[in-house]
Amino acid sequence: MASSDQPPIKLTKRVVDALAPTDKDRVIFDAELPGFGLKITPSGRKVFLVQYRYPPGRTGRIRRYTIGAYGESLTPDQARNIAVQVKGKLAHGIDPVTQRELLHAEAARAAQEKKRTMAITVEAIATTFVARHAKPRLRSWREYERMLRDYVLPDWGSRPITEIQRSDVATLLDAIEERRSAALADHVLAVIRKLFNWHAARDERFHSPLVKGMTRTSHTARARDRVLSDAEIRALWQSLQQIPYPFGPFVQLLLLTAQRRDEVAHMRWREIDRDLWTIPRERYKNGRANTVPLTEEVQSILAALPRSGEYVFSTIGRTPISGFSKAKAGIDRTSGVTGWRLHDLRRTARSLMSRAGISGEIAERVLGHTIPGVAGIYDRHDYVLEKRDALQKLAAEITRIVA
Repeated sequence: MASSDQPPIKLTKRVVDALAPTDKDRVIFDAELPGFGLKITPSGRKVFLVQYRYPPGRTGRIRRYTIGAYGESLTPDQARNIAVQVKGKLAHGIDPVTQRELLHAEAARAAQEKKRTMAITVEAIATTFVARHAKPRLRSWREYERMLRDYVLPDWGSRPITEIQRSDVATLLDAIEERRSAALADHVLAVIRKLFNWHAARDERFHSPLVKGMTRTSHTARARDRVLSDAEIRALWQSLQQIPYPFGPFVQLLLLTAQRRDEVAHMRWREIDRDLWTIPRERYKNGRANTVPLTEEVQSILAALPRSGEYVFSTIGRTPISGFSKAKAGIDRTSGVTGWRLHDLRRTARSLMSRAGISGEIAERVLGHTIPGVAGIYDRHDYVLEKRDALQKLAAEITRIVA
């Protein structure tokens, strides 16, 4: 304990400023308030304190309650007022040091609990889910991320995931159904279910509140069957011919190649080798590379496109195109064809191939669908010639309809 050989002196600002450090800690006590003092370290640091015995009396243990360091935020008068409060606690049988330790321990526990709670908020869990599960395993991870960001996190983000009840889910889905559609509510529910199941597999304390029967539409109603008619294809194609790069030719390629929206949107020039476009496995839905033969019609469209970067379709040259909803709305206005979505072009192309006499197996291979059964496991033929024939017949069917 620091030396206190110097006799008490009233601790004022002038006195405290004049006190110089020595080669060891020393304490100067106040002449007016017993126990109130100032410790000076060899480095020159000056700290106000209260020294007392607890329990009171000669047999009590000497304890020191640190008030704080002398400076602009703590003057001698302010420190003396705090010392009076400390001594008041002693008069009521309270040990100030023990009380402070208990308060610090409680604050530490509260901070730890807050940290634990923050770690299990829906936003924290969703961020980890996207990074550790969706992004490495799901080609559609961006859609999961968007659904969570747009529809789930605004209401639930700051809440612990353990607090989400079945009624919260119902309320959220009700709002989405009223503002948008029942189909979108079911889509969001599917993402929430995936998130909850993933977290439940990692934390035994969490039990998903979801149950069967929470969907808003039947399986049959959710299955889309929209196929554009010949008249709609004709009107759409004529409109697309007038819509400039990138969206006009982009939608044309969706129909001519029968590939998914994002596969065409992320198409890179380096993936094209003469009349073959190879979509790498890391960005194909079934995890396998898919080779798409390019018909003369597709090659003609590609030859007319600008090359401003690595992406075939881009608005700024550095990233693939986006803003599909806005572009689609413009196409609807121009063509007069409504009530469809870009994915319906893929179903339309599949139907046109069947009309053109293409076998179901070859048409499915063009679409990149996994072939079930033994054929899907053991048949490693690339079917490039067969797919080229199918896409040529698809292009001829589209040409016939447009003409």
